[in-house]
This record gives sequence, structure tokens and C-alpha cells, in this order.
Amino acid sequence: MRLTPSEEQLDLQGGVRDFVRKAWSDQRIRAALDQPFDVEGWVELDALGLFDLDGLGGLATATIVLEELGRALVPGPLVATMLARRLVPGAFMATCLDRTQQPVVEHLDSATHVVVLGERVGVVATSDVQWRPLEPLDPLTPVGFVEGVRAHPTGSAAADPWRLSATLLSAALAVGVAQGALDLATSYAKQRVQFGRPIGSFQAIKHLLADMLARTEVARSAVWWAAATADDPDVGDPRRATSSAALLATDAATANGRAGIQIHGGMGFTWEVLAHLYAKRAWVLRTAFGSPQAHTRIVADSLKESCSVGVSDDPP
Repeated sequence: MRLTPSEEQLDLQGGVRDFVRKAWSDQRIRAALDQPFDVEGWVELDALGLFDLDGLGGLATATIVLEELGRALVPGPLVATMLARRLVPGAFMATCLDRTQQPVVEHLDSATHVVVLGERVGVVATSDVQWRPLEPLDPLTPVGFVEGVRAHPTGSAAADPWRLSATLLSAALAVGVAQGALDLATSYAKQRVQFGRPIGSFQAIKHLLADMLARTEVARSAVWWAAATADDPDVGDPRRATSSAALLATDAATANGRAGIQIHGGMGFTWEVLAHLYAKRAWVLRTAFGSPQAHTRIVADSLKESCSVGVSDDPP
């Protein structure tokens, strides 16, 4: 087990970061707000093999890549597509219907497959799903309300491992969102001048940025530890580690989203600045594959079980 990324993983991270910076510029993200889903951009990601990393390099490698995609606000059902390749090799784009939550599903207008997640996990074609569009919270994440599924899911498998992986990869996306919000706020704080000085020199702004950095680093460490335990369960409890990572990562993303808007001041509430998109993406990820309350219960139950091991009711 490694507690830090290997040299190969760092090289992969750097390559993905360079790619998304060029391919998914601020201008492209803004353009995506006013047009249908960017299929060309999705094909570019697929051509790089990013959706096949879960099977090739383990979850630790996949989390590194998804963090960079979240950092750049790359739209699309990234997690569901990556994990759907376990069930349907070569699936172009897959989204997920979680039977344990409200039947609100992302990117149904573009997806080719829908992963149906309940006690078991299987796949249906999107054409077999009856749905109606809803007004999205994140304008880069269109959603629909599923009214029915006409076909029986194929490729049924155990749901728990799939859900665990999905939760972990969503947490990695949230870490990326937290980092992206921090990057944007830091850049603005260096450029925006008030009273003859960059606002980043003011103590209040420094404190906000320092808190954003601390939250991001703690969440990143938690996600990496969860990925290590998922790849090697002998070193720890994957369920507790993953739920802990999900809590810390989504808290970091939502808090950094709010702080980023605050640092931008009045500009933070405008469509011209991407700060609001980081906040909205964080809110979407907050309830992906389990609510904060559900993950809190998993952590609490796991700690309770750990504390009760070896404890006897008999007096000494």
C-alpha cells in the first residue's frame, strides 16, 4: 500500500491537468452553458482512455484523474461512465438511477446507458427509460425525473462494491471542485485591486483562502486513504474510509464554493464569473450516492463496532 501517489501516477495527473486546461478553457465552459452537451469533448476524454482507468490502475489512479476533471468543471456523467465499463465494456456514456434515492438522473438526454442501482446493479438502454426534464441546479448538469423503466436491467451484479466505488470517485470529483474554487479565488485575489492594493493582501481574504486550502488538503488526504483501503481492504475499513472521504470532500467543495463567491464580491453572483458554477457543482455532488446523513451513520456505526470489539459486559 502506498500513502502517496507513485511517480507514474503523478505523471498521469500532470498530463490530464495539462489536457483539461487546454481542452476545457473558461471560454469552453461558458459556451457549454448555452448549447447542447459537448459530445466532441466527451469523445476526446474517451479517446484518452480516461474512462477505462478503474479497471487498469485501480481506484487510486482513477481518483487522481477525476480530481483533475472536477477541478476543470468538465461536465458529464464521469463516475457512472467509468464504472459502467465494468458492466458494459465500451459503453459510450452512462448515467445512474439510484433506487435508494429520488429518481432524478443526470444527463439522460445524452447518455446511451443507464446503470440501475438497487440491491443489485444492472444496465438498461436509455431508450428504455421514461423520463421528463427538470430544471437543473447546476446548468452544466441537466437532470430528468424517471417515471419508469421498460426493460429489465442486464448484467446484474452485487451493488455494494459498485456503490462504494461510485461514492469514492464522486468524492474525488468534489476534491477537484474544492481545488478549482480555490484556484479561481486565488487568481482573482491577486488581480483585483482595492485601495491601491490587491485584495489578496488583506488579512480577511488571506484567512478565507487559507481555510479553503486547509479544507482541500484534508479532503484530498481522506480520499487518497479511502482509495488505498478500497484497493487493499486489509489495511482498513473501506466503507468507513469512503464515507469519511465523502463527508470531508463534499464539505470542502461546498464551503470553498461559498468562500469563492464571497471573495469575488459582487462579481461572484454574476454569470460571467465561474465561481457560481463551482458552488452549484458542489451542491450536486453533496448528495451523489448517499446523503451526508447516510455517510455520517456509516461512520458512526463503524466506530461503534470498532469500540465494542473486545469489550465484555462481565465485571473484571
